[in-house]
Amino acid sequence: MRQAPALFGLPRARWRRSDLRQVLPCLAGYSVSGVGKLLRRLRISRQRGRLRLHSPDLAYPQKMAWLARACAAARARASGVTVLYGDEATVYRQPTLAATYAPVGQAPAAPLSHRANLKYRLGGALNLVTGQVTWGAGKIMGVAGLCRLLAAVRAAYPEQRVILIWDNWPVHQHPDVLATAAELGIELLWLPTYAPWANPIEKLWRWLKQELLHHHQLADRWDELKRQIRNWLDQFAQGSPALLRYCGLSVSGD
Repeated sequence: MRQAPALFGLPRARWRRSDLRQVLPCLAGYSVSGVGKLLRRLRISRQRGRLRLHSPDLAYPQKMAWLARACAAARARASGVTVLYGDEATVYRQPTLAATYAPVGQAPAAPLSHRANLKYRLGGALNLVTGQVTWGAGKIMGVAGLCRLLAAVRAAYPEQRVILIWDNWPVHQHPDVLATAAELGIELLWLPTYAPWANPIEKLWRWLKQELLHHHQLADRWDELKRQIRNWLDQFAQGSPALLRYCGLSVSGD
C-alpha cells in the first residue's frame, strides 16, 4: 500500500480494492467487498493524503545526528550548553484566512485595508530546554537585523556556550553575519536543506498566526497590530512549558 501501483504494472496513481486483488495472488479468491473487509481488519483505511517534501540534502543523516548530539548536551543541563533554534517570519498588514465560526450560509469575512500591504519581519531564537524566546523585528531582517538578533542572543545568555541552529537561508551565511557570530562566541549548526520539519520554532510562527493574524481586525491599525505581536512574543521572554509542548520539545517528566 505504501508503493505506487505503477510499480506493479498498473497505470494508476492510487490503489483501488480491485487493483489489490489483481496484483496479490493471495487475494484472488476475494470479492471486492471482501478485500475491503480485510483492509479494515488490517486497520488500513481510505484517507485524505497530505503533501510531503523530501529533503534532497545528501548529508541529511549526518546533520540530523549533529543536531541530536547538540540537543542531548543541552538537555544534560550540567553541560553548560544552550541550544537555540532560530528562524525568521514575515507578518503582513492584511489578515490571513482560516476556519472560524459563523452562521450557516454566511461566510466569515476578514476586513482588508485599502492601504499598501506592508510587512513586518521577525527573527527569533527558541531555547530547546526552557522555551525562552529571544527575538527582534523590523521592516527587513537582513544582515544588520540578524547581527542585532545575535547580539540579543548573547545578551540573553552572557555566560553560556550557545549553539544556534539555523536553516540555509543565504543571508545566514553572509560574511558579516558569520563574523558577528564568531565575535560573540555563538556556534552555528546548519539544518539539512529544505527540511522545515526539523526546526521546531516554525511552530512558534504558526501559533502566532493562529492567535493574532488569521481574521484579525487591525488592517487599518498597523501599529496596533505590531504592538500586539510584540506583546505576544514577550510572553515567552522567561521561558514557557506551554510553548515547548506546542513545538513538540517537551520530554517525559517536563
